[in-house]
Amino acid sequence: MRILLVVHGFPPAAQGGTEIYASVHARTLRSRFGDDVFVVTRDQDPSRPEFATRLTTDTRSGASVAWINNTFRRTRNFSETYANPSIDAVAARLIDQFEPDVAHIHHLTCLSTGIVRLLGARRVPIFMTLHDYWLMCHRGQLLDLSYRVCRGPEPPGCANCVGEAAEIGAAGYAGAAVIRSVAARLPPGISRRVIGGARRLAQSLTSTRRGLGEAEWRVSHMREICGAVTRLFAPSEHIRQRFIQFGVPADRILTSPYGIEPLGAGIARQPSDRLRIGFAGSLMVSKAPHLLIEAFQRLPSGTATLDLFGAYSTYHGDDRYWPELAKWANDGRIRFHGGVPHERIPEVFASIDVLVVPSIWPETSPIVIREALAAGVPVVASRIGGIPETVVDGVNGILFNPGDATDLHRALARLIAEPGLVDTLRRGIGPVRTIEEDVSLTRGQYGPTTTAGKSERPGTTACAGPAPPARTSAIVLSYGAPEEAILAIRSLQHSRPSLRIIVVENGADPVSRETLSTLGDDVTVIQTGKNLGFSGGMNVGIRKALADGATHMFLVNSDMIVPPDCVAQLHAALDATGAGLAGPVVLSRAVPDRAGTLGISYRPSTGRMKHRSSGAYVPLMDAPANRTVDAISGCAILVRREVIDVVGLLDEEYFFTFEDLDWCFRARRAGFESVLAAQAIAYHAGGRSIGDTSPRRLYYAARNHLRFAEREGGGRPAGPASWWRGTSIVALNLAHAVKASGGSLPSRLAAVARGTRDHIAGRYGEDGRGPK
Repeated sequence: MRILLVVHGFPPAAQGGTEIYASVHARTLRSRFGDDVFVVTRDQDPSRPEFATRLTTDTRSGASVAWINNTFRRTRNFSETYANPSIDAVAARLIDQFEPDVAHIHHLTCLSTGIVRLLGARRVPIFMTLHDYWLMCHRGQLLDLSYRVCRGPEPPGCANCVGEAAEIGAAGYAGAAVIRSVAARLPPGISRRVIGGARRLAQSLTSTRRGLGEAEWRVSHMREICGAVTRLFAPSEHIRQRFIQFGVPADRILTSPYGIEPLGAGIARQPSDRLRIGFAGSLMVSKAPHLLIEAFQRLPSGTATLDLFGAYSTYHGDDRYWPELAKWANDGRIRFHGGVPHERIPEVFASIDVLVVPSIWPETSPIVIREALAAGVPVVASRIGGIPETVVDGVNGILFNPGDATDLHRALARLIAEPGLVDTLRRGIGPVRTIEEDVSLTRGQYGPTTTAGKSERPGTTACAGPAPPARTSAIVLSYGAPEEAILAIRSLQHSRPSLRIIVVENGADPVSRETLSTLGDDVTVIQTGKNLGFSGGMNVGIRKALADGATHMFLVNSDMIVPPDCVAQLHAALDATGAGLAGPVVLSRAVPDRAGTLGISYRPSTGRMKHRSSGAYVPLMDAPANRTVDAISGCAILVRREVIDVVGLLDEEYFFTFEDLDWCFRARRAGFESVLAAQAIAYHAGGRSIGDTSPRRLYYAARNHLRFAEREGGGRPAGPASWWRGTSIVALNLAHAVKASGGSLPSRLAAVARGTRDHIAGRYGEDGRGPK
């Protein structure tokens, strides 16, 4: 296959995470699949003509690389910083010369979004990895000018950030080029003052009025570009959800976590009487090494060392951060090592006990974290963005509140005060996804090539060879009722085949943890510290199972009883049908001859969902066969790992109810059906977490029902169909509130009203307070 890769920088000239990943991607496509790879990237050489092209061969992969020079000397306005006709003209010639079967875009900043249109006009399937937020945020990291996390691109959100760049016009861009040229010839300190003074002058002469118009135009343009891409790959479920909110249809974005190259055999780590703390990455304000330094300074003298590996980097030319770091350069306890070639990363990890990632921007999924885990180094990281999808608090690392040096100090102090904690976290590190596994999935989406050389329908995946033996982890979610969880766990311990059982105790009750921890060596207990809801708690267990190398995950409520052959029958149904998810015939624990659910059905026109055969008398019920259903109840559901790799985790904004329906529908759009396993039986009590009669159940049902229906409608603006569906859903939930028991009728109706109100306001998570 002839594959075009597009990226904004490439080694050895650029050594950022995206650039290195693109290089490894090219190398894997050639070595593993024998593909012909051509890379188009940006050069930034002020001594060469603008938009001049040079061709090289990458020494590590053998791929051909075309470098387009762009130093912004001939940029005339803000829109040309991201959509440049001159770069488009050069790219068109390169595309026509190479004639790619498919294109995979890693980044377009400093190049041109016109490349997408050029490929589309030539009917070349286009795939894109979302390494950051550049398509929705021209600064790329959703940080505003004050380095606060931005809520998103909707007006007037971008106006202040875009204002300066939008207002200065052609003369301003020409002047900026002259200033940069002059500053490059000055000593570093003077250069920084010249550029900083020019920035302040530009800010004083601009307003947000034109910036607002330019921001709106850029957002509209980028949505159009996203719409022209065949499929997008999200390294984390977090960034996938952000782009769904941006307007990209959910079925066009697949969650595909980063894979990494093997780091070499056996990293030797010498013992030390001090905790060796490390930071690896660019020393820039958004990665916040200053927070780590501040937290380190508070540790008792002589208990730890701090090594920072990475070169200083400005953030969009803002050089105000350097003085804050420079004042620590002469502190003997802190070692600044400067930039380290990527091939020396194993040496870095061999020299430290723990890696700290203190980022203040919502990172998508830092590759350095995966590399550290692969090297057996636990990670202390900000609880932000996609990081918690890789770092499981208390399992393979510790999470702390972003931007909070005190909380970071707490985490580091624990590692010193609890001598065995580092080893415990090291033992909690599971297998890390390899680059071959990563590229195999993304390349499988390209589709096979025809004899003519052009690719067939994208998004198809060919499967070859026998499936590996199943390794199934059962994930039991418990909330304040350990005696219920014990019944579920004991039933699972008799399952055939045997299971690795992960219990997530959704809270901080020490009695529950102690009780659940005595159930056997095949049971791992994770305590979340607070109630994360059904979706958040289950996601903690799923991440642990993924880290342990599970091929299948069996999600089980703590109020379930699972007969010994249930899981085997679920596996058989998956094998027989090729589905991605399977659920059992669920019967009532209290009245075993009554059905609880035989799968879920959903009617898009009215938004009505129902559990099939709920309440039916089993002896009179039609004997079910393996059959495809719209969705499976989350009380007991077996899912293939491939589904999670593609679709991602449960959506935590639901918190309680409808996350299972949402998950199954996302899977179906990605090509994975849900099946009812006819021969699998399980027994469910129901209502043990919130309670069958709690008005809160009505609140979540109304709010999440509306949210799910809106998402299934593609998030399109309100029209007659969506108004009818929304009205129908509210009416259904009000009728249910009238018939329900528990609480007063006014409280039940008020719960439905609050759920409707919070959906309209976009407030989700626990009681509308947002995700944890």
